Amino acid sequence: MLFLEIEEIEEHFPMRRTLPLSLVLALFPLLFFPTSFLLAATSVVDVTPPPQSMSAGTMTEVTVAFDSAMDASTIHGGTIMVLGRWSGIAPGTFTLENGGTLVRFIPTEPFSAGEWVTVAVSNLVRSASGDSMAFGYAWSFWIAAGPGTLDLTEIDRISVREPGEPHIQTYGAHAADLNEDGYTDITLPNELSDDIRVFLNDGLGGYDTFVIHPIPDGNFASTNEAADLNGDGHMDIVVGNGGNDRMCVFIGDGTGGFTSATSYQAGSSVRGVAAMDLDGDGDADVVTANRSASNLSIFKNNGDGTFQPRQTMEGNGSQETACGAVDANKDGILDLFVGALGSQEMILLLGDGAGGLVFSSEVDAGGAPWMVAVGDVNGDGNVDVVSANSFNNNAAVILGDGMGGMLPAVNYPVGNFALAIDLGDIDGDGDLDMVTSNYGSASWTLYENDGSGTFINPRTLLATSAGSCATLHDRDNDGDLDMTGIDEIVDLIFIFDNDLPLTVAENDPLPAGIELQQNYPNPFNPSTAIPFRVPVGTRIAVSLQVFDVLGREVATLVRDELASGTYRRVFNAEGLASGVYFYRLTAGGSSLTRKLILSK
Repeated sequence: MLFLEIEEIEEHFPMRRTLPLSLVLALFPLLFFPTSFLLAATSVVDVTPPPQSMSAGTMTEVTVAFDSAMDASTIHGGTIMVLGRWSGIAPGTFTLENGGTLVRFIPTEPFSAGEWVTVAVSNLVRSASGDSMAFGYAWSFWIAAGPGTLDLTEIDRISVREPGEPHIQTYGAHAADLNEDGYTDITLPNELSDDIRVFLNDGLGGYDTFVIHPIPDGNFASTNEAADLNGDGHMDIVVGNGGNDRMCVFIGDGTGGFTSATSYQAGSSVRGVAAMDLDGDGDADVVTANRSASNLSIFKNNGDGTFQPRQTMEGNGSQETACGAVDANKDGILDLFVGALGSQEMILLLGDGAGGLVFSSEVDAGGAPWMVAVGDVNGDGNVDVVSANSFNNNAAVILGDGMGGMLPAVNYPVGNFALAIDLGDIDGDGDLDMVTSNYGSASWTLYENDGSGTFINPRTLLATSAGSCATLHDRDNDGDLDMTGIDEIVDLIFIFDNDLPLTVAENDPLPAGIELQQNYPNPFNPSTAIPFRVPVGTRIAVSLQVFDVLGREVATLVRDELASGTYRRVFNAEGLASGVYFYRLTAGGSSLTRKLILSK
């Protein structure tokens, strides 16, 4: 009987032949009292949205189905965390359904379009009979992005320096909404001035001013991540320092500032950082990848945003530089992809659910990984990893098998010395596109995903002196993904806008008068496309407006002089109430009106 239980443990933790002490202690009741322990544990049997799905709406509800009725007093935001990468901790309400076996989370504020959302159920939840979970349970999914294009347009450049300030070497960017106004802000670490600078969104997608926050014991700060570390519902920032061995934590106040900044000793040259609940206790721990030390540091959260002294572990590579947290083997426990610069490989460490990480597999990355990003690029439900391979001028796409293994890397040429990489559905077609930041060629390379995990049609966007990093986020809340890039030589933010251009379709017979076609999809939430046609002739003044049922204008989509042709504009109804609206096209003294339906 004991032999059977050990086989079951191996099945739950595939490819692990030795168990760490932390896991042995956690499984002590199972090993010596197996029957009673299995009967006492409650577990997650289903979740929505499904892991790695790409189609969730900005007001999507989250459900967790358990194998037994749950104790309502243990179901709340302190035991089930719903975290948007940019929007932060989602406010909302929890309900129990289906006899108490189904937990439903209903958000009261929208997620950010195109963002990555992680849900973590802690082992603090209890069944109605008092049974706990053996481990926590976590999964991630994507919020759908609206229609867009990879032909992004540069619309602004913003200095990160104060007037007269010398070079500060801005590298790394995070787009968390720090002041909780529903718009993504920009937090930038600076390697030479040893500080972070916060640009709050002005509500129109712009960034006019910034506030400087010194980094305690800072030295060549760059890598960064955001999470709610102390459970107060506000986003906090973690920063790693490449010039020493310090990991720094900034505790957010919810208004765009920070209440404290604390430095912790990690390993030499902190180049990667990930926030993840390693032990399932409901708070985010931190893992750092330490390049010069060639190891990892694990920081256990005390539950209040302070951390225990580091635990050092080998990453099984040379010069561990990048890391990304996600459930890679579908067991509901967060794992860690690690990019090793020196040994030029990708390593997968599986979480044991009790606070440890266990080596699972490694593959040749086809280059030296400087940064990684994770997501399901080929739509098979398994998590994949991509890396910016610095010295080799390529990006690696490494597919996961969903069981703790990885397939051989496929490498794509990018610009010179790629330092950063990100994934997001830039064109809004339901798959993850890829962008690399190329320091040596002062550019960014955007690759389109053909839907199968093959990347095609590369585009190049130009920086001034260095393409240092790029962040994909819905900067202006119009429902599609924009891009914010950083040039660390001239310390500039580059703002790239994503908007389907008004272009004439080739070989399209034009009408004698204006035509206004039905929007699609309809009903919609939150974005829909409106096609229209301008007749043959000279350029004419055209307006396309949206009104509510009382005749009040809620949006102007076009007001310009247009040549004859077929066009399309996207209407984003974020912030509007469900119901019937009307859109009107006016041109050349004529007007046409149609109805559209917003259903949230």
